[in-house]
Amino acid sequence: MGPDGHTASLFPGHELLAEEDRWVAYIEDSPKPPPKRITLTFPVINHAANVAFVASGSGKQEMLSNILDHPERGLPCSRVRPAAPGHVYWFVDDAASAQTNYEKTPFKL
Repeated sequence: MGPDGHTASLFPGHELLAEEDRWVAYIEDSPKPPPKRITLTFPVINHAANVAFVASGSGKQEMLSNILDHPERGLPCSRVRPAAPGHVYWFVDDAASAQTNYEKTPFKL
């Protein structure tokens, strides 16, 4: 999870968010360095069996709350929704999740 809510190299407001056919795409105008990259797109990410995100620290509080509590805002991380029977897992610490209303469950081995 990037500080702007991006995942992979799928950035808020970028045209690649609308990609529906290609599984991998080339990006030449990344808002974060380096400007030229390749990225997986939502068609392939959302066909994963499992997707895991990791966020830690108080610097992630506001963005994590936006992603989990307000998916309607359409930030790239909140658009990761694997097709059934896929799952999304968030591994976050108390500092990062302090502002979220999303139900928390403890991690158990």
